[in-house]
Amino acid sequence: MQGYLIWGYVHILLFVFWLGADVGVFAAALMARNPKRSFEARMALIRLAVLVDFFPRLCFALILPAGLHLTKALNLYPISTQLLIVGWGLALYWLLSVIVVARNEGTKLALNVGRLAMLSHGMVGLIFVVLGLNSLATGAPLEETWFALKLLLYGLVFWAAIAIDLCFRPFFVPFMEIGQHGSSPEREEAVARAINNTLLAVSTLYVLIAAIAFIGKVKPI
Repeated sequence: MQGYLIWGYVHILLFVFWLGADVGVFAAALMARNPKRSFEARMALIRLAVLVDFFPRLCFALILPAGLHLTKALNLYPISTQLLIVGWGLALYWLLSVIVVARNEGTKLALNVGRLAMLSHGMVGLIFVVLGLNSLATGAPLEETWFALKLLLYGLVFWAAIAIDLCFRPFFVPFMEIGQHGSSPEREEAVARAINNTLLAVSTLYVLIAAIAFIGKVKPI
């Protein structure tokens, strides 16, 4: 069996599990925003969202090396063995960072690991954005216009993922205050604002992923 078929299949599976699981996280967050539900029910929804959110993060990490293998199999760009090693190394680091943060939530270790992972996401995203923009402007190093645009949008996905994490951070303090001291208009407003901003960033991510899938499949330009 030809390699591009296998890696193309893996690529599709990662897209499916990424978007599918993210829909579950999206729905749970919307339901947790409702102040009419008990705090216990809302906490259960947030825990469910955090648990399901592992799958999009897993797919996000693995789609980079899978994409490199697919690019090589399709002869879109000469991917070296060293670049494949870097791709898998980053994927492994991101996966380990997710596990460390989840198991050490609220500690200084989790905070530092999360910041380093976010920094690496931003840098990798910048690389893909610059690569895409330069290829669109000059035709190098990527000759295919659709592929250059796809990588540009892929770079923006990294920044959208960072925006999701940053938007959700202000949620925890007012939400835990609701559990400890009860609901208040100010706390509920802070919780709703954090969730609304997060869902806006998530919606942006959906649009980017949908556009990437369309460009990769249809190759309109």
